[in-house]
Amino acid sequence: MRREAFYLEAADGWRFALHTPAQQQPTRAALLHLHGFAEELNKTRRPVAQAVARFAAAGFACLQLDLHGCGDSSGDFADASWAAWQQDAQGGLAWLRQRYPGLPVVAWGLRAGALLASELPAQGQLWWQPVLQGSTQLQQFLRLRLAADMAQAGPKQSVAQLKAQLASQGELEIGGYRLPQALAEGLALAQLQAPRAACLWLEASSQDEPALLPASQALLARWQTSHAALPAPEQFQALALADPAPWAALELEDLPALTARSEQWLLEQFA
Repeated sequence: MRREAFYLEAADGWRFALHTPAQQQPTRAALLHLHGFAEELNKTRRPVAQAVARFAAAGFACLQLDLHGCGDSSGDFADASWAAWQQDAQGGLAWLRQRYPGLPVVAWGLRAGALLASELPAQGQLWWQPVLQGSTQLQQFLRLRLAADMAQAGPKQSVAQLKAQLASQGELEIGGYRLPQALAEGLALAQLQAPRAACLWLEASSQDEPALLPASQALLARWQTSHAALPAPEQFQALALADPAPWAALELEDLPALTARSEQWLLEQFA
Protein backbone atom coordinates (compact mmCIF):
# COMPACT_ATOMS: atom_id res chain seq x y z
CA MET A 1 0.00 0.00 0.00
CA ARG A 2 1.37 3.38 -1.03
CA ARG A 3 1.66 6.11 1.60
CA GLU A 4 3.05 9.64 1.53
CA ALA A 5 4.55 11.18 4.66
CA PHE A 6 5.17 14.91 4.67
CA TYR A 7 5.02 18.05 6.80
CA LEU A 8 2.12 20.42 6.44
CA GLU A 9 3.09 24.03 7.06
CA ALA A 10 1.35 25.90 9.88
CA ALA A 11 1.61 29.40 11.30
CA ASP A 12 3.68 28.18 14.25
CA GLY A 13 5.70 25.38 12.64
CA TRP A 14 4.72 22.25 10.78
CA ARG A 15 2.42 19.27 11.24
CA PHE A 16 3.33 15.70 10.43
CA ALA A 17 0.86 14.27 7.94
CA LEU A 18 0.43 10.81 6.45
CA HIS A 19 -1.53 10.61 3.21
CA THR A 20 -2.83 7.26 2.00
CA PRO A 21 -4.33 7.42 -1.51
CA ALA A 22 -7.21 5.19 -2.51
CA GLN A 23 -5.98 1.87 -3.81
CA GLN A 24 -8.67 1.68 -6.46
CA GLN A 25 -9.91 4.40 -8.77
CA PRO A 26 -11.85 6.52 -9.00
CA THR A 27 -11.46 7.81 -5.45
CA ARG A 28 -14.88 7.87 -3.77
CA ALA A 29 -14.14 10.39 -0.99
CA ALA A 30 -11.32 11.59 1.27
CA LEU A 31 -11.11 11.24 5.04
CA LEU A 32 -9.38 13.55 7.52
CA HIS A 33 -8.43 11.64 10.66
CA LEU A 34 -8.20 13.65 13.90
CA HIS A 35 -6.70 11.65 16.75
CA GLY A 36 -7.43 11.28 20.45
CA PHE A 37 -6.04 13.23 23.38
CA ALA A 38 -2.52 12.72 24.80
CA GLU A 39 -1.67 9.02 25.25
CA GLU A 40 -4.87 7.98 23.46
CA LEU A 41 -3.08 8.87 20.23
CA ASN A 42 -0.40 6.24 20.82
CA LYS A 43 -2.88 3.61 22.01
CA THR A 44 -4.97 3.89 18.85
CA ARG A 45 -2.32 4.21 16.15
CA ARG A 46 -2.53 0.53 15.20
CA PRO A 47 -6.33 0.22 14.86
CA VAL A 48 -6.44 3.51 12.97
CA ALA A 49 -3.70 2.31 10.59
CA GLN A 50 -5.65 -0.91 10.03
CA ALA A 51 -8.80 1.08 9.27
CA VAL A 52 -6.96 3.40 6.88
CA ALA A 53 -5.66 0.40 4.93
CA ARG A 54 -9.13 -1.07 4.67
CA PHE A 55 -10.71 2.23 3.65
CA ALA A 56 -8.01 2.78 1.01
CA ALA A 57 -8.68 -0.66 -0.47
CA ALA A 58 -12.37 0.29 -0.75
CA GLY A 59 -11.58 3.50 -2.66
CA PHE A 60 -11.19 6.14 0.07
CA ALA A 61 -8.14 8.37 0.54
CA CYS A 62 -7.11 9.38 4.04
CA LEU A 63 -5.02 12.12 5.63
CA GLN A 64 -3.80 11.43 9.17
CA LEU A 65 -2.67 14.57 10.94
CA ASP A 66 -0.61 14.89 14.14
CA LEU A 67 -1.86 18.01 15.91
CA HIS A 68 0.42 20.72 17.27
CA GLY A 69 2.70 19.33 19.97
CA CYS A 70 1.58 15.75 19.32
CA GLY A 71 3.28 12.79 17.66
CA ASP A 72 5.84 13.91 15.10
CA SER A 73 4.55 17.46 14.67
CA SER A 74 6.50 20.52 15.76
CA GLY A 75 6.31 21.87 19.30
CA ASP A 76 5.77 20.17 22.63
CA PHE A 77 2.46 19.25 24.20
CA ALA A 78 3.05 22.19 26.57
CA ASP A 79 2.99 24.53 23.53
CA ALA A 80 -0.40 23.37 22.30
CA SER A 81 -3.72 25.17 22.53
CA TRP A 82 -7.24 24.22 21.54
CA ALA A 83 -7.32 27.14 19.09
CA ALA A 84 -4.16 25.83 17.39
CA TRP A 85 -5.72 22.37 17.11
CA GLN A 86 -8.81 23.88 15.52
CA GLN A 87 -6.57 25.61 12.99
CA ASP A 88 -4.76 22.32 12.34
CA ALA A 89 -8.08 20.62 11.58
CA GLN A 90 -9.01 23.42 9.19
CA GLY A 91 -5.60 23.12 7.52
CA GLY A 92 -6.03 19.40 6.99
CA LEU A 93 -9.48 19.95 5.50
CA ALA A 94 -8.10 22.60 3.15
CA TRP A 95 -5.27 20.30 2.04
CA LEU A 96 -7.68 17.50 1.16
CA ARG A 97 -9.97 19.84 -0.75
CA GLN A 98 -7.03 21.09 -2.76
CA ARG A 99 -5.73 17.57 -3.40
CA TYR A 100 -9.18 16.16 -4.21
CA PRO A 101 -11.20 19.05 -5.71
CA GLY A 102 -14.87 18.28 -6.03
CA LEU A 103 -14.75 15.12 -3.92
CA PRO A 104 -16.61 14.88 -0.59
CA VAL A 105 -14.47 15.05 2.55
CA VAL A 106 -15.33 13.11 5.70
CA ALA A 107 -14.10 14.37 9.09
CA TRP A 108 -13.14 11.24 11.03
CA GLY A 109 -12.64 12.01 14.71
CA LEU A 110 -11.58 9.61 17.43
CA ARG A 111 -12.47 10.52 21.04
CA ALA A 112 -11.54 14.21 21.53
CA GLY A 113 -10.75 14.34 17.82
CA ALA A 114 -14.50 14.10 17.25
CA LEU A 115 -14.93 17.45 19.04
CA LEU A 116 -12.69 19.00 16.39
CA ALA A 117 -14.25 17.02 13.55
CA SER A 118 -17.79 18.07 14.47
CA GLU A 119 -16.86 21.73 13.95
CA LEU A 120 -15.67 21.21 10.38
CA PRO A 121 -17.88 21.93 7.35
CA ALA A 122 -17.26 18.49 5.88
CA GLN A 123 -19.61 16.47 3.69
CA GLY A 124 -19.59 13.63 6.21
CA GLN A 125 -18.80 12.96 9.85
CA LEU A 126 -17.38 9.70 11.22
CA TRP A 127 -17.03 9.59 15.02
CA TRP A 128 -15.36 6.82 16.98
CA GLN A 129 -16.23 6.91 20.69
CA PRO A 130 -16.73 10.68 20.59
CA VAL A 131 -16.07 12.78 23.67
CA LEU A 132 -19.30 14.69 24.22
CA GLN A 133 -17.83 17.51 26.29
CA GLY A 134 -14.22 18.54 26.51
CA SER A 135 -14.66 19.16 30.23
CA THR A 136 -15.19 15.41 30.67
CA GLN A 137 -11.93 14.61 28.87
CA LEU A 138 -10.12 17.18 31.03
CA GLN A 139 -11.57 15.71 34.24
CA GLN A 140 -10.46 12.22 33.23
CA PHE A 141 -6.97 13.48 32.44
CA LEU A 142 -6.64 15.30 35.77
CA ARG A 143 -7.73 12.15 37.59
CA LEU A 144 -4.67 10.40 36.16
CA ARG A 145 -2.58 12.85 38.17
CA LEU A 146 -4.63 12.15 41.30
CA ALA A 147 -4.14 8.40 40.85
CA ALA A 148 -0.39 8.82 40.34
CA ASP A 149 -0.09 10.97 43.46
CA MET A 150 -1.97 8.38 45.53
CA ALA A 151 0.21 5.56 44.20
CA GLN A 152 3.31 7.45 45.27
CA ALA A 153 1.83 8.33 48.67
CA GLY A 154 1.86 11.97 47.68
CA PRO A 155 -0.37 14.69 49.12
CA LYS A 156 -4.06 14.13 48.52
CA GLN A 157 -5.58 16.70 46.19
CA SER A 158 -8.89 17.23 44.46
CA VAL A 159 -9.60 17.96 40.81
CA ALA A 160 -10.51 21.52 41.85
CA GLN A 161 -7.12 21.93 43.52
CA LEU A 162 -5.35 20.66 40.43
CA LYS A 163 -7.25 23.15 38.29
CA ALA A 164 -6.22 25.95 40.63
CA GLN A 165 -2.61 24.77 40.45
CA LEU A 166 -2.81 24.67 36.67
CA ALA A 167 -4.18 28.22 36.58
CA SER A 168 -1.48 29.56 38.89
CA GLN A 169 1.48 27.74 37.32
CA GLY A 170 0.37 27.79 33.69
CA GLU A 171 0.94 24.06 33.20
CA LEU A 172 0.66 20.76 35.03
CA GLU A 173 2.58 17.52 34.48
CA ILE A 174 0.35 14.50 34.06
CA GLY A 175 1.51 11.08 32.92
CA GLY A 176 4.57 12.49 31.22
CA TYR A 177 2.63 15.28 29.49
CA ARG A 178 2.89 18.94 30.43
CA LEU A 179 -0.70 20.15 30.15
CA PRO A 180 -0.77 23.90 29.35
CA GLN A 181 -3.50 26.18 30.65
CA ALA A 182 -4.33 27.39 27.12
CA LEU A 183 -5.13 23.84 26.02
CA ALA A 184 -7.06 22.99 29.19
CA GLU A 185 -9.22 26.11 28.93
CA GLY A 186 -10.14 25.53 25.30
CA LEU A 187 -10.77 21.83 25.81
CA ALA A 188 -13.05 22.52 28.78
CA LEU A 189 -15.31 24.68 26.60
CA ALA A 190 -15.48 22.31 23.62
CA GLN A 191 -18.72 20.41 22.96
CA LEU A 192 -19.72 17.89 20.33
CA GLN A 193 -21.71 19.71 17.65
CA ALA A 194 -24.86 18.24 16.15
CA PRO A 195 -24.05 16.97 12.64
CA ARG A 196 -25.33 18.82 9.61
CA ALA A 197 -24.18 16.20 7.10
CA ALA A 198 -24.23 12.41 6.89
CA CYS A 199 -22.86 11.06 10.16
CA LEU A 200 -21.94 7.70 11.68
CA TRP A 201 -21.42 7.70 15.46
CA LEU A 202 -19.86 4.48 16.72
CA GLU A 203 -19.02 3.36 20.25
CA ALA A 204 -17.17 0.26 21.43
CA SER A 205 -19.00 -1.77 24.06
CA SER A 206 -18.09 -4.76 26.22
CA GLN A 207 -21.72 -5.49 27.12
CA ASP A 208 -23.42 -8.71 26.02
CA GLU A 209 -25.90 -6.51 24.19
CA PRO A 210 -23.92 -3.43 23.07
CA ALA A 211 -25.62 -0.13 23.83
CA LEU A 212 -24.64 3.51 23.58
CA LEU A 213 -23.41 5.09 26.78
CA PRO A 214 -26.19 6.76 28.85
CA ALA A 215 -24.60 10.19 28.33
CA SER A 216 -24.62 9.61 24.57
CA GLN A 217 -28.27 8.59 24.61
CA ALA A 218 -29.11 11.70 26.64
CA LEU A 219 -27.31 14.01 24.19
CA LEU A 220 -29.06 12.42 21.22
CA ALA A 221 -32.41 12.89 22.96
CA ARG A 222 -31.62 16.57 23.62
CA TRP A 223 -30.72 17.10 19.98
CA GLN A 224 -33.98 15.53 18.89
CA THR A 225 -36.21 17.40 21.36
CA SER A 226 -34.50 20.72 20.59
CA HIS A 227 -35.35 20.22 16.92
CA ALA A 228 -31.71 20.48 15.89
CA ALA A 229 -31.31 20.39 12.11
CA LEU A 230 -30.10 16.80 12.11
CA PRO A 231 -29.60 14.80 8.91
CA ALA A 232 -32.32 12.44 7.77
CA PRO A 233 -32.46 9.13 9.71
CA GLU A 234 -30.90 7.23 6.80
CA GLN A 235 -27.92 9.59 6.96
CA PHE A 236 -27.44 9.72 10.74
CA GLN A 237 -26.74 6.55 12.68
CA ALA A 238 -25.52 6.09 16.24
CA LEU A 239 -24.52 2.54 17.16
CA ALA A 240 -22.65 0.58 19.79
CA LEU A 241 -20.69 -2.45 18.64
CA ALA A 242 -18.88 -5.28 20.40
CA ASP A 243 -15.27 -4.11 20.38
CA PRO A 244 -12.56 -3.40 22.97
CA ALA A 245 -11.64 0.16 23.95
CA PRO A 246 -7.96 0.62 23.03
CA TRP A 247 -7.89 4.24 24.24
CA ALA A 248 -8.45 2.95 27.80
CA ALA A 249 -6.73 -0.45 27.61
CA LEU A 250 -3.39 -1.40 29.11
CA GLU A 251 -2.57 -3.66 26.16
CA LEU A 252 -2.81 -2.85 22.45
CA GLU A 253 -6.27 -3.59 21.10
CA ASP A 254 -7.85 -3.47 17.65
CA LEU A 255 -11.27 -2.27 16.51
CA PRO A 256 -12.47 -4.77 13.89
CA ALA A 257 -16.20 -4.13 14.37
CA LEU A 258 -15.93 -0.33 14.23
CA THR A 259 -13.69 -0.58 11.16
CA ALA A 260 -16.01 -2.93 9.28
CA ARG A 261 -19.12 -0.89 10.04
CA SER A 262 -17.35 2.34 9.06
CA GLU A 263 -16.32 0.86 5.71
CA GLN A 264 -19.89 -0.29 5.07
CA TRP A 265 -21.27 3.17 5.90
CA LEU A 266 -18.70 4.93 3.70
CA LEU A 267 -19.65 2.72 0.76
CA GLU A 268 -23.35 3.37 1.39
CA GLN A 269 -22.95 7.15 1.59
CA PHE A 270 -20.25 7.71 -1.04
CA ALA A 271 -20.74 4.99 -3.64
